[in-house]
Amino acid sequence: MTQVSATTAELKRTQASENASTKTWRHVIQPDADAAANFLNLTPPQGPGEATITLRTDGQIDVVYLI
Repeated sequence: MTQVSATTAELKRTQASENASTKTWRHVIQPDADAAANFLNLTPPQGPGEATITLRTDGQIDVVYLI
């Protein structure tokens, strides 16, 4: 199972604290589906309708999430 880097986890925490009153769509690229799922489950986890993932031609995963 691929783990999310500490830098990526900190990015999500920072974005969550910056947007406490207004949610904004964001984008990150993860190396594989496990990393994408782990990223979306970091605090705060995304709920229904708050994320989408797409497989890129290079095998990585585009993650678009609302935070």
